Amino acid sequence: MNKKIVIKTIAKNTNLPKSNVELVIENLEELILDALRKGETINFTGFIKLYTKQKNERAFVNFQTGESFIAPAKVVPAVKFSPKFIKKL
Repeated sequence: MNKKIVIKTIAKNTNLPKSNVELVIENLEELILDALRKGETINFTGFIKLYTKQKNERAFVNFQTGESFIAPAKVVPAVKFSPKFIKKL
């Protein structure tokens, strides 16, 4: 399932215009991105928790050249589904 199908399905189920549903979805995406960039956690109780994790720097080896290098520390997004949601699945 992709974004277009989600928009089409929600529009059909709610009798709302696709343009309105698309606007809501795009605003939700931006809201989530802004919150995660600030380090905030987004929690939809009974459904999903979105947050960020700090990954420490790591040493890697390029096996073709034998050269080793350090991958810098970074922040990555993380997702955790609620036990209630998992049970429903």
